[in-house]
This record gives sequence, structure tokens and C-alpha cells, in this order.
Amino acid sequence: MSSEYRIVFFEDREIVVALIEHARTQGMKLPPGRVVKMAVDRASFAVKLVYAKKGEAPKHVEFDASALSQALIRHCKGTGIPLPMRARKELRFVDGRIAFVVQLERPATDALIPLEYVNKAPA
Repeated sequence: MSSEYRIVFFEDREIVVALIEHARTQGMKLPPGRVVKMAVDRASFAVKLVYAKKGEAPKHVEFDASALSQALIRHCKGTGIPLPMRARKELRFVDGRIAFVVQLERPATDALIPLEYVNKAPA
């Protein structure tokens, strides 16, 4: 069986937009103001968005790894980034950025001829 691996990197802005949209679709009430900071727990992929509004104390909203995954999957669908439904999707940090490592297993095909692996080229 062959496997295909793909890495989909996300910019910080994309993550913020995806989480805000996810929150809205889930009926979460977001604080007034704008997002001024995003903090990501590297171990759990929990994300905290910090909101600021002039004259008020900063407020924050937290998302767990499941919410982050759902938000990013919805973002990919909405922006045309292909994510096969049957593929395994795993959140990871790659080169200091949040990414999906996508693994798609292809079904094994029967070989038409018997194969034998040898250490030297056939004569």
C-alpha cells in the first residue's frame, strides 16, 4: 500500500480568521475589539486569542486542539485547499509554524507479475 504525505502550512492571520469564523458558527460570543495577540501551547495546540478594545481591559478566548482542527478544516474547504476526507490529518509544528500533516493511504494493488527484490541487477 502506498502513502501520500502532504504538509499544509498556515499563516498566523489565517489561523485567527479560521478560529473567529469557527466561533461564530458554533454560536460563541466573542469579546468586542480586535485580536491583538495569539498564543499557542506547543504541547496541546490550545490557542488563546487576546482581544483589546480602547478603554477596556484585554479579554481572551481559548480554543482546544479539536476546535483548531475543525476551524482549519473549514478554512481549507472555504479557500480551496484540498484535504481528502479519508486522509488522516494531524496538527504539528513544522519549522515553527502550525501545519496539518495529511496522510492518504492508497489501497494496495495486485502486481501483474511476481516481483523479487535482489541486490544486483538482473543479467
